[in-house]
Amino acid sequence: MTKNIKNWITMPNSENKNSTHKHFFDLLFLMDRKMRDIVQEEDSGLSTLQIALLRILVIEGEMSLIKMAQKIGKDKSQITRTVQELEKMCIVKKERSQKDRRSFILKLNAGAKEKVSFYIMKEQELVADMLEGISSSDQQRLDQLLLQMHENLRLNKT
Repeated sequence: MTKNIKNWITMPNSENKNSTHKHFFDLLFLMDRKMRDIVQEEDSGLSTLQIALLRILVIEGEMSLIKMAQKIGKDKSQITRTVQELEKMCIVKKERSQKDRRSFILKLNAGAKEKVSFYIMKEQELVADMLEGISSSDQQRLDQLLLQMHENLRLNKT
């Protein structure tokens, strides 16, 4: 894969690919900065990782620590520390799984949805701003491409 990347970067007449690379990472960094600005503005005392964890729980419901670590792409110990911080804030609770007494299930405490809904709304506004002026057929194609890119990364994950 590294050889392909080197060829891709140094290939003659690869202006289009280099442009895609630049635009893609410019967009990623801009989105990251915008979301960090939103987190700072709200000043809720939550980190971006905590918000990501809460967002997943709001959208997908309760789940194990291991499944959360896989969803977020962080190791279980980092998720455990983050959950402990959220438990201290009384936002999340960790309960033993009824199916597997060795594992824990993450659940939202009352009021957690409201705390996270602001960020989800801002995220939706950001996406709407990005898609402004893009036809619905292009949006559908973009959705397919993003799913393929996600799958490519997921399959190539070591």
